[in-house]
Amino acid sequence: MKKRFIRAKNLPSSLWCNESEHILLPDKLVELWKQLLTENELMDLAKTKAPKGFEGGMSKEDTDKHLAWRYNGSCARVILSLLDPKDKLSEVSDAYASTFAGNKVFVADLPSGSGAAIVSMLCTLFELRKNNVLPRHPIEITIMAAEISETAREYLQKQLVALEELILEQSIWIKFETLEWNAMDKISTVDLIKRMTILSQGCNARLLMLTNFSGFLENSGNWKKASSQFDDIFLHSRDSLSTAIWIEPQRKTVVPFFIRAITWLKSSFKSIIGQQASLDDASWYAQTDIKCKQPIKDGDFPVRLTVMRFDLPLGDKS
Repeated sequence: MKKRFIRAKNLPSSLWCNESEHILLPDKLVELWKQLLTENELMDLAKTKAPKGFEGGMSKEDTDKHLAWRYNGSCARVILSLLDPKDKLSEVSDAYASTFAGNKVFVADLPSGSGAAIVSMLCTLFELRKNNVLPRHPIEITIMAAEISETAREYLQKQLVALEELILEQSIWIKFETLEWNAMDKISTVDLIKRMTILSQGCNARLLMLTNFSGFLENSGNWKKASSQFDDIFLHSRDSLSTAIWIEPQRKTVVPFFIRAITWLKSSFKSIIGQQASLDDASWYAQTDIKCKQPIKDGDFPVRLTVMRFDLPLGDKS
């Protein structure tokens, strides 16, 4: 078996309980989340059970409800994809470790929401470096976070500002921008790509993160309207070391959506993705699940994810 960069036996107790086989949200992540909940008078709401099927929306009310009910779950899925203690997502976990090994990295977080993906990623990298699971080589991370909700962008910005000084302790420097982005709008996407191109100059590695997006894209023909925008984003995300990771909950609609997306990728990017284009659809994505300790109430909650990972290299790989 290939030796993993991040192995369960090396995970610190701040992220993994070996006895109960639970993952944990990093302390700093929980602190930032609690701060947002308290400042926006959402703590009581966060302790209640979310209505079945709630996914959030663009309004402040929907963004606040998502922060209260879904934020910890979104964070836990990203952390699970990075730690992978059950060895179900080795290529995904190793891709994170390779990307964030050091030097200069560009991350595009689309759509960023209130920051679950990038904030949980940074807090987890901090813990892994602090506990000598990953090497402490200096790294500069430039972040382009794009999101249509103004409230969500404000919540993300506040968390990243609060993280800047802390993660310097582990030789992690961050620069970041947030941008209003409408995935249905070509002009909005052109503006996003322009900023991505400028901000990624001089970076040695690139990571395109897509999270919790299938619910929106699979509704009302949105995928058909958005696919040309994704054509442009993926084409402009190519680099010598460029990886795309797409994380979704383990809903019954996600695999059919991924199959649809894979068909599009094979058709539009065959010369770029090379050998992966010839692989059967099921080998493109993986699924895993685990329990996560509740950060603000007793007990735990299930974390189930479906994740797709592929490279976006420069040049023709056909």
